[in-house]
Amino acid sequence: MGRQEPQCQCLPGCREPPLKGSPFCAIHQKCTRRAPVTGWEIKYDPERYNRLKGDRESHNCYAYAFDYLQRPKKGCTDDSCPAPYPQPGRASGYKKWSKVDGKRCPDLMARLMGDIKGIQIGVPFEKACPKGMRKIATVVDPEEDYHFYTQNKPLTPNEPGMWSHKPGGQPVTNKDASGRPIFDPALAYRITKEANLNYSKFCGFQCIPVMKHGKRVTFRLGRGGRRLTRRAQRSRRAHRSARVSARRALRSARVSARRAHRSARASSWRKP
Repeated sequence: MGRQEPQCQCLPGCREPPLKGSPFCAIHQKCTRRAPVTGWEIKYDPERYNRLKGDRESHNCYAYAFDYLQRPKKGCTDDSCPAPYPQPGRASGYKKWSKVDGKRCPDLMARLMGDIKGIQIGVPFEKACPKGMRKIATVVDPEEDYHFYTQNKPLTPNEPGMWSHKPGGQPVTNKDASGRPIFDPALAYRITKEANLNYSKFCGFQCIPVMKHGKRVTFRLGRGGRRLTRRAQRSRRAHRSARVSARRALRSARVSARRAHRSARASSWRKP
């Protein structure tokens, strides 16, 4: 299920609660752990995606992580663009996500390796990417969705490379679901209660190419999948909530049954 409350993002083993508006707890306000940068990170410029509604609603976390901003011409304007989102694996011929039962880390990694030539997966947080590459991070809600984060260029040489993301058709932000800055996506709060999504599985950090043979790499991301209406989104959230409640009830019933069984056996053993 993952942590249900925000945690300090300085060290994986820290269980102290973060201070309000900070990714760190009181003990780790001067956190020295770092995710090294290469100089090829993108500058945090949310207005590039947020300014025009047509751009904002037609690009998702996947597009933002790969610095992809190409609005379809057909049916799109500055004020509206109901086109399907770019989806991992579509450019390399994988099925639409709607055809796949669940969203798992191995599935997502396979799709990324098909779409992005030269991507490196399983990179440690504290290890720098090779020259000409930059770091992203991936997570999944195993039942419903995937999500991407991207490391941004530090404002000053002494600052860490913080992270940002774009939740679906919503604005780009550098805050996690608790409203705190993102220092480490693996430790950031990833339960979005409004959308009823819990990105409980961290798939790891990846290095993606920015420059190759002296030329900037351009990505070809495939769009696919049906955009849900707000009514359909509400219906899906309600359906998922009902499934979660049903699973919890089933687990509770099984636990009660096991306890009752153990109690009955203990009683039978105590009888003369």
